[in-house]
Amino acid sequence: MAEEKKIDTSIESNETRQEIPEKEKINTINKEKKSAAISPMQEYTQSNYHFLKLIVKWKFYFIVIAVVSFIIAAIFSSEWFIPSKYKSFAVVYPSNLTPYGDESPTEQMMQLFASADIQKDIIRKFNLPKRYDIDTAAKSGMAALISTYESNISISRTQFESIEIKVLDTDPKVACEMVKEIINSLNLKARKLQRDKTGEVLVVLTNQLKYKKQQLDSISFKLLDLRKKYQILDYNSQAKEVMKAYFKVLSGGKGSNNMKTIEEMMHNMEEKGGEYYESMNLFNELIKGYSKARLDYDDVYKDMNKELTYTNMVTYPSPSDKKAYPIRSLIVIVSVVSANLFLFLVIVFLDTKRKIFQ
Repeated sequence: MAEEKKIDTSIESNETRQEIPEKEKINTINKEKKSAAISPMQEYTQSNYHFLKLIVKWKFYFIVIAVVSFIIAAIFSSEWFIPSKYKSFAVVYPSNLTPYGDESPTEQMMQLFASADIQKDIIRKFNLPKRYDIDTAAKSGMAALISTYESNISISRTQFESIEIKVLDTDPKVACEMVKEIINSLNLKARKLQRDKTGEVLVVLTNQLKYKKQQLDSISFKLLDLRKKYQILDYNSQAKEVMKAYFKVLSGGKGSNNMKTIEEMMHNMEEKGGEYYESMNLFNELIKGYSKARLDYDDVYKDMNKELTYTNMVTYPSPSDKKAYPIRSLIVIVSVVSANLFLFLVIVFLDTKRKIFQ
């Protein structure tokens, strides 16, 4: 009996030994399941809580960085480093522009505003190299001048097919004058282009008038010769009168004194009447052609000397009483936020590094 009891106890102890590891395995599995059962929302909350603790822990450094960045941004965005600029603008519609190809008047005006001639006029009239403190004789000096010009002067097309001209300058009056001068330069440029084109047409019409005048002079001399030599002044009326006189003389008898004169006139009419008639018709046609060419020439000449403007002003430029650049408050806010964000990233990096090495 004693031996049976020993055997039973040994079996029970073996069973309990086997059960303990199995329980430990079950517990570890349950723990893993519990850890796996943590929702993404809980992980997000825990991580946010951890970041919040970091911010609270390092709050003194955040305050110091915020104050320092605020002071530095305020200093470097002040007038000493970034001069204030004032904006003046105008809105215009195209007018009196001669179309080229399929482009719209607004597109044509944009091309004119972008021309190098207008840019050079503004640079020269306002002495922009001196105003922008740029040495154009230095290497890439002109490129720097053009870049500064384009950053201060913008010309854009609006959704209503008008064009907006904006100018930034440290002096509000100069900014306003530059807008006016850009529009004036466009008018001069468009006028020159139109006059150049009209001048070509004027040369063609001038040559045409000279040629028609030569033809008229030639026919006039021919008609004058016929009148002098053959006494043909008006073929139709003279032919009728000669025939009347001829028949009258015949009815009065051959002995009339006027018969010789009438026969001479009839001979002239027979010999040169057709030539005179054709020349007179040609002369009349040439007169019509010359008159039409003269009218065309007069119209083109008027266009050549017109002082037209090529912009309809919707919004007139005026000096601004409020600076447009820089927005110092925005610079300060962005600087403070950026500095603190950088500090936060550094703290997170150091904290993660500490956890890894622990």
